[in-house]
Amino acid sequence: MIDIDASFIAIFIIVWIMVFVLSRLFFNPLRKIMEEREAKVKGRQEAFQESTEVYEKTVCEIEERLKSARILSEQTKDNLKHEALKKRERMLGEISTEYRSQVEKAQEKLEKQTTSLRRELGAEAMLLAERIEERLLE
Repeated sequence: MIDIDASFIAIFIIVWIMVFVLSRLFFNPLRKIMEEREAKVKGRQEAFQESTEVYEKTVCEIEERLKSARILSEQTKDNLKHEALKKRERMLGEISTEYRSQVEKAQEKLEKQTTSLRRELGAEAMLLAERIEERLLE
């Protein structure tokens, strides 16, 4: 079998002392630093993820608002256009009615003047005919 002598026990104790000392002085602080670094990285990743989600949510809300604003502006534009067309038609109707009434008034006035002038011409023609008759009879 294996003979265990004093050097083996001394080496075993030295190795365990080195493991203990290195763990205390080197490995534990190094492990602590790595865990802190990993926690910071993880925290930053979570913060980044949250920021990204908030950003995407905000972008979606803004896009929805823009979409609804575009729809609303199109509806308003269509309503204004429709109202303008109604107003135009109404104004054209009023102008047409006023124009017709003015034309009718002008026609009535013209007919009155024509009738009056015919009477005057008839009277003058009679006078002229009488004068011609008188001159011819003379």
